[in-house]
Amino acid sequence: MIPSVISHYQILEKLGEGGMGVVYKARDTKLNRIVALKFLPDRVNQSEEEKARFLQEAQAAAGLNHNNICTVFGVEEQDGHLYMAMEYIEGGTLREKLPFASVNDAIAVAEQIGDALQEAHEKGIVHRDIKSDNIMLTSRGQPKVMDFGLAKLKGSMKLTRSSSTLGTLAYMAPEQIQGGVADVRSDIFSLGALLYEMLTGKTPFRGEHEAAMMYSILHQEPDSLQQSRADIPPVLDRIISRALQKDPADRYQSAADIAGELRRIRKTKTGVVQPSEAKGTPTTSVGPAARKGTMPTKRRVILSGAAGVALLAVALYFLVWRHSVIDSLAVLPFENVGADPNTEYLSDGITESLINTLSQLSSLTVMSRSSVFHYKGKDVDPRKAGNELGVRAVLVGRVMQRGDNLQISTELVDVSNNSHIWGARYDKKMSDILAVQEEISREISRQLSLKLIGEDEKKLARRSTENIEAYQRYLKGRFHWNRRNESDLWKAVDYFNQAIEKDSEYALAYAGLASTFVILPIYSGLPARDYIPKIEAAAKRAMSLDETLGEPHVALGFSRYSFQWDWDGAEKELKRAIELNPSDPTNHQWYGGYLEQRGKLKDALDEFKRAQELDPLSPIITDNLGEVFFYMEQFDQAIEQYNKTLELDSAFTLAYLDLGELYARQQKFDLAISKLIQVRQISGANSPYGLGDLGYICARAGKNDEAMKSLNQLVGFSEKGFTQSVQIAVVYGALGNKDRAFEWLERGYQERNWQLGYLGVDPYWEGIRSDPRFTALLKKIGLE
Repeated sequence: MIPSVISHYQILEKLGEGGMGVVYKARDTKLNRIVALKFLPDRVNQSEEEKARFLQEAQAAAGLNHNNICTVFGVEEQDGHLYMAMEYIEGGTLREKLPFASVNDAIAVAEQIGDALQEAHEKGIVHRDIKSDNIMLTSRGQPKVMDFGLAKLKGSMKLTRSSSTLGTLAYMAPEQIQGGVADVRSDIFSLGALLYEMLTGKTPFRGEHEAAMMYSILHQEPDSLQQSRADIPPVLDRIISRALQKDPADRYQSAADIAGELRRIRKTKTGVVQPSEAKGTPTTSVGPAARKGTMPTKRRVILSGAAGVALLAVALYFLVWRHSVIDSLAVLPFENVGADPNTEYLSDGITESLINTLSQLSSLTVMSRSSVFHYKGKDVDPRKAGNELGVRAVLVGRVMQRGDNLQISTELVDVSNNSHIWGARYDKKMSDILAVQEEISREISRQLSLKLIGEDEKKLARRSTENIEAYQRYLKGRFHWNRRNESDLWKAVDYFNQAIEKDSEYALAYAGLASTFVILPIYSGLPARDYIPKIEAAAKRAMSLDETLGEPHVALGFSRYSFQWDWDGAEKELKRAIELNPSDPTNHQWYGGYLEQRGKLKDALDEFKRAQELDPLSPIITDNLGEVFFYMEQFDQAIEQYNKTLELDSAFTLAYLDLGELYARQQKFDLAISKLIQVRQISGANSPYGLGDLGYICARAGKNDEAMKSLNQLVGFSEKGFTQSVQIAVVYGALGNKDRAFEWLERGYQERNWQLGYLGVDPYWEGIRSDPRFTALLKKIGLE
């Protein structure tokens, strides 16, 4: 029995009781505030195991500070009673609100819950029991995530028996039911189930008894949301379906990802949009998908890439419509209208294949994948998108796969007057997928009376494989490659290898391997020296099989200047890539990076501008332009480009990082530090991203204690396997410890750290540039 007064708390009333505690409303007589006190129930108060779990909950929750998480004030024990003091929330549980009358209100609440989970996940905490009873709604409708009693801290003691199935069954992820390890993706599954319930008033998986419900979660798909209410946009079906995937690898990989999707829907006036894939920007994901990886700490390079054999190709040399020559085209992301979200790779693959094939045609400018995929998941008017992209025509399409049946609908729109140029629907078997390209080409030629000649006809008819299974695995590899995180990149490697197993002469699969291995050092945190042989082998094999591909050349060129410092060899490959595919923005972007590192800043600026013409909505290319202006000490132009980058993507951390360096250069240290703090807030405490730059700026500002704090954190990350040698050297150099700076630079040289390529142009090294050892290092990497 709990007394009416305990310590400095006056018990007012009992609020509720659950398996892990009894909660009372109380008054804190010291601070004169109302709080909630959670006690272990009497039946388990004597159990050391339960006490340990209770303390674990308190420790987990006490480390969280977020508007959508119930605040924990502290843990105390008196007269054998262990209790936790926490924020008192005036309101009711989310369950009492179900179902939501307003779809937008449900989206807003789910978005905030996602943000709260991301905060917990960044602290290494998995909730493991997200359900409507564990979410409180304040009187203003603000959600508060409660009860981290089932939370499992990384490295904490294992208190749960392996046979236990904690959590409420209706919301539990398959891996929890099967006794596996719950991670951040388990919480994402539960959030998907919760959002489904918020919209329909019922959970997605149901059964008359426990066994039936478990079977439903493991083997069945939930009913479409539209069966419950007509005002739910189809996009929510896709988002929830992805969150509820049986395989954790197929779900959103971070709570930030699903919260971001919901945020985009809420901000869209119609609310009818589709989920967009991860952009080529630093991820805030923590947990398995980023357990060892680190986004690049400086000048992150993102491959726009070439997708390969076209699934669909529009045979265009000149498009003549009402006597107007159409010489530019955007292929908007094809819509996946099938019930199975696992076929999303197919619609994305069709789009990317179209772009890559069409971009090889003479006299036709085709917008890059990076730019057009800004429109993925959005209800966009083709004419508006075409005007924004500066093209004359837009191709839109829909893909539906049901078993072995494939249905593809296409429409070509004239941007000048929004008129229909051509459209068709193709009903094929999956085994006919490679033949669709030629069929559509012939149909368009007939409709528009086009006369294709010479090399254009060959490019449209070229197939890199005749093996359908190999082709499907290749498309899946590209799908994961475009997600840009360590976990997905390894999946891409796996799928490309599977494609090669099906067809050992599949040039595009080898090119995909080369493109994956060349960016893995940047995302995995492993030394690049481990990847160089793999890049070389895959790229050369692709070239030997198809001498017309530009992709293996640009991958090889990037490897040779970033990891091997073979400048002549790199330039040869990069120029060959541009020669083979002058319309690929990545070819110009990476050649611009090469010229930038060689100190040829005017030429680099020209290449980046060309890349931006081909890919106007790319944050990384826009930021690259700002960097060149910065090195040219044209600071106003640099700031303009960095701000444009943030307009394209407000979470693009590289732009904040570059602004910090610029302000430090101008000795505006407080402003510079504020930008780096934004970087750290976005990237999270579990990432080393931005620590080196923050340490450098603090040292420049005379805040040596803060600089040392960043330095010690970097060393800690390095000991965990993150490749941070160059960033550690940056901070040591700024602190004036040249010996330690050169020790870490030598380690970076041995690791083949790509950041060393900027030694000749980056002002970060001004403090040690006059040292003879710096000159010697420049000579070793061919920059002196």
